[in-house]
Amino acid sequence: MSENLVISDSRSGQTISEEAVREELSRILESSIFVQSDRLGRFLRYTVETTLAGDAETLKEYLIGTEVYERRPPYHPSVDSIVRSEARRLRSKLKEYYESVGRNDSVFIYYRPGSYVPAFRRRDNQEGGALATDRALRELLTDGLFAKALEVPSVSREVNLQIVFEGTVRVLQRRAGSPGPTESRSGRSVAKRIQLRKVVGMSLAKS
Repeated sequence: MSENLVISDSRSGQTISEEAVREELSRILESSIFVQSDRLGRFLRYTVETTLAGDAETLKEYLIGTEVYERRPPYHPSVDSIVRSEARRLRSKLKEYYESVGRNDSVFIYYRPGSYVPAFRRRDNQEGGALATDRALRELLTDGLFAKALEVPSVSREVNLQIVFEGTVRVLQRRAGSPGPTESRSGRSVAKRIQLRKVVGMSLAKS
């Protein structure tokens, strides 16, 4: 594993290994979002590799125009806006990537407005936990657990679904004379254990 470290964000002082950055670069370039965007892929790879080599200060519009987009003299960036327009497209594609197939990636590559130098940071635990929670809730809503719970004969008409902090999903029924909901055996049989970081409570009524 590479021992070289890249400062990801001067504000946080985080460091990320070159290997982790290159692995993230490969994931992005191999994704369905970038695989058909050869020029944007070259832009991303060139700027990331130049930054990892310690030459980030050389990443100016003229250099990218000549090295990535093969512009030849007389090339005037003030007249030919190819690099500026492609940088906007690249930021947009990265945003699309991290909102879809890359939403669980632990390393984040991005460009600050007005800069052609990529920045790197790790997603913190809280952000990763929120993503895991959203993913688990989507799975719960789409795999039919609600429908299955409502069809269980021993579950009362009002079904209380509780997602508890410990990471379990329970279908509860309120028994006669009970001061509160207790877990039903039938509910357990259709419940699915998932890892969550939030507590969510909701009630469903069977029509």
